[in-house]
Amino acid sequence: RNLALIPERFKNSTFESFKPRDPKQQRALSLMRKDPGGSWYLTGAYGNGKTHLLYAQYREIVISGNVRCHVRTTRELVEELRRAEFDEDFVSPVIAAASKPVPYHLFWDDIDKLKLTDFKAEVLFDLVDSLYRQKHGLTVTRNYSMRDLVEHERMHPAIVRRLDDMCRVVEL
Repeated sequence: RNLALIPERFKNSTFESFKPRDPKQQRALSLMRKDPGGSWYLTGAYGNGKTHLLYAQYREIVISGNVRCHVRTTRELVEELRRAEFDEDFVSPVIAAASKPVPYHLFWDDIDKLKLTDFKAEVLFDLVDSLYRQKHGLTVTRNYSMRDLVEHERMHPAIVRRLDDMCRVVEL
């Protein structure tokens, strides 16, 4: 059922189907294959395979069946968190999983695709802090470096600090 949630463009994304075009992509693939359950911060220019590798890792974790996981774009994640904030009858699956000690991994695509507001900074910090405190897995993709996320006001510095502690940075 979780594999059915993969968008059509990435349905066939696996580590085997990823075709590296340069040494950075080859390194990223090798590292992720060695540690498919690891937390990764995938960065690089558009079209370098970050989302392909994110879905390849997601597929590996879903198939293993050992870890509960969700995959969200920034837009989807912010909408879910906003709904949880304002609809008392809605329970965010991501927040519920992140706050429990049961193994969990969040896949967050395009972390840098948002205009930061106080509300977004607060709810995203709460989420990332829960993941951090519970020692859950987190894989994110973005085009900006961590420094650029802060300097261009794409993410609150406290969130970036947690991401830096949790994830291994891999440039593609």
